[in-house]
Amino acid sequence: MKKSNPTSIFIIEDNKLFTLALKADIENTFKNMHIKIHSFETGETCMEKFNDIKPEIIILDYHLNGRYTDAADGIKVLDWIKKENCDTNVIMLSADDNLDIALKSFKHGASDYVVKTETKFRKINYSLSNIFKIIAAKNEAKKYKLMLNALFIIIGTMIGGIIVYRIIPELIN
Repeated sequence: MKKSNPTSIFIIEDNKLFTLALKADIENTFKNMHIKIHSFETGETCMEKFNDIKPEIIILDYHLNGRYTDAADGIKVLDWIKKENCDTNVIMLSADDNLDIALKSFKHGASDYVVKTETKFRKINYSLSNIFKIIAAKNEAKKYKLMLNALFIIIGTMIGGIIVYRIIPELIN
């Protein structure tokens, strides 16, 4: 039986303690899933590994320049991510309960926006659960599309064979 690759999740957050707590919570919540979590303190360090690992999901802090003042902010990193792979699901995190930031995040391609409140981990895990379902549905759709294409090729080959089988004897006679 073929073992599937783990689902890669990037956490881009400049608060190390928050990152460790979030990582532990995700691993505990989804302990039966094959996931691999990578963490980065800046978007720049994330993008160095992005194309090598190709994460399916990224949890991205909106304010990445709290610790590193020259670091790119979350929207700029979100734009980089979407430019490299528009299919990557991004959950934007922010301490700001600000509708404008949420709308800006969605406009730039975020899949979800979570405010860092006391229920943040539950909301992140709920969002991850939904994203896992979407990824599974897309994979099923791809599988059925491949099967359908194979079926059309087989039917086309059979029809072509029947036509050739009927025409060749008439051409010989």
